[in-house]
Parts: sequence; C-alpha cells; structure tokens
Amino acid sequence: MKKVFILMLVALTTLAVVSAQPMYEKRLTDAPLTVQFAVMAGPTGFSSAGLTDENGMINDTLKVETTVYPSPNEVIARLANGELDFACLPTNVAANLYNKGVKAKIAAVVGNGTLSVLSSDGSVADVADLMGKTVHIPGAGSTPDQISQLLLLKAGLEVGKDVILDYSVAAPAQVAQMLIAGKISLAVLPQPFVSMVLTKNPKVSVVADMQKLYADIVKIENYPMTVLMVTDAFAQAHPLALDTILDAYASSVEWVNANVEEAGAVIEKIGIMNAALATPAIPFCNLVFVPAQKAKGEVQSFYESLFAFSPASIGGKLPAEDLYL
Repeated sequence: MKKVFILMLVALTTLAVVSAQPMYEKRLTDAPLTVQFAVMAGPTGFSSAGLTDENGMINDTLKVETTVYPSPNEVIARLANGELDFACLPTNVAANLYNKGVKAKIAAVVGNGTLSVLSSDGSVADVADLMGKTVHIPGAGSTPDQISQLLLLKAGLEVGKDVILDYSVAAPAQVAQMLIAGKISLAVLPQPFVSMVLTKNPKVSVVADMQKLYADIVKIENYPMTVLMVTDAFAQAHPLALDTILDAYASSVEWVNANVEEAGAVIEKIGIMNAALATPAIPFCNLVFVPAQKAKGEVQSFYESLFAFSPASIGGKLPAEDLYL
C-alpha cells in the first residue's frame, strides 16, 4: 500500500508540474508580456507592419514592441545578448548566427527574392551580354552580392575576370539614383528600388529577373531572402505566446499584401521606409509567411548553393536541423 501511495503521489506531482506550464505562462502574460521585436529599415520589415496596430497589443495579455534598425549588425548584437526576442533578418545571417552559437531559431520565411539586374543604356539584353561589363552591387557580402556571384558562377562567368562587380556605392538608394541619372549602366537592386527606378526613368530596363535565373538553375521556384527568428529562451519560456505571435505575423503579411495603401502609410509611420516608395513596391516584394518546418527544404537548398561557392557566406558550415523551429 505504501508503494502504491508513493507512486500515486509522484504521478499527481508530475501532472501538476505539466499542467502548471500554461497557467504559469498565463500569469506571466497577464502583466502583459511585452515582446521585443526587431526589423530593419527597408523591405525586410514590410511584412511586420500589421503588428503595430493597436500600439502593438496582440491581445489583452501580449504586446509586441517593434524597433526599426538601420542595419543587420545592430540587430545581430542585440539578438545575441538577449535584448531581443524576435528579429527579421536576411536568410544567410540566420546561418551565420547559428554557426556562431547564438541560441535562436528560424520560425518562418517571411520574404522571398526580389532582385533584378537593371540596365540604363540598353547595352545588355541578357546575362550572356554581361561579359566584360561592370555591374554595381549595393554592399559587398550582401544578399544581392551573394546571389549575383552564385548565378554568375553557374552561368560560367568568372567574377573579376569576365564580369566586374563594383561595390563602391553601398546604399541601394544611391545606386538607384545613379541608374536613374544614367551615371552607371548596370546594377543589381532589390525591391522597392527596382520599381522606383523603372518609374522614374523609362529608359531603364530589366535585364534579368534573378528569381527566374535561380529557379532555372536550382530548380526551386524562389529563394528565401528574409526569415523571422525567435530566441530559444523565448520559445521555451513562452510557447503559447510564441504561437500567438506567429499567427499574428501571418495575419500581418496577409494584411500588408491586401492593403498596400494603408500598409505603406504604416510602414512610413514606424520608420521602415517612405510610403511613396514602399506602397507601389509591396505587390512585387514577395512577402510570404511559410513556417520553418515547411520552408526547411528551400532554405537548406539555398544554404547549399551559397556554401558551394562561398562557405564563409553562411558561417563556414551548413546548419543542422535544430536551426528550424
């Protein structure tokens, strides 16, 4: 009888501990729980605009505090030291963080590729015509740089010999203005700068849709350009809040895509980008919400492609399964 009593006591104690987790989290979130959420200025942050409605109150017990940062470096530092709970970042940055031991996971893909090769003088009609040309790239080591190098390599063109990549102007907005003014003839740009350039200078043409080139080479429709990351600490401590935030983010993506005028105004209000630039570009920004487990195959294929030509671009090795939520 004594053994039976002890076994029953252990079982009841275990049940109490297991059932206490949701109640414990509820008590925490009744405060309400304030979640630190980081996005970057530019299209990387577009899909988060819906989270700022009602001053970030997702429900009565959960608030998202969104901060806009000018570059990934500031976000990376704060994510690594625990100041942030969530962050939207370029996909290759997620792999680098993983390989540096930062305890965070990819929760979802929130943006696919938006890159194009633009020509201001009509001297180039397709990729084959790039032989001997100089192409301006906004930022060495950036996603435009990595995708450009990857696709040129696959096309049999050697960077530095067959095609020169010029990194002298790092800001996409400045590269765009130089194309509009005809000061440079070729550049790789992401949305929304592609839309801006084509609107302001009808002589500029799209030489190549880099998403189509990627699909032709890798046999995957698009490449994941932006991911939503969550820290391990938050995911483990607040599983219910995590699910709520992911649902809210999926709704935000849907709202932004369906309400471009309103979304553009919000994007400007919170400091992500000027509405005049953001609004017309939203339909071309490939904003999506694909949960990590569903997107894992495409993300891994992207990493494998980058690793094949530049292991350093993703931190020296392919991430393992535990990168994905």
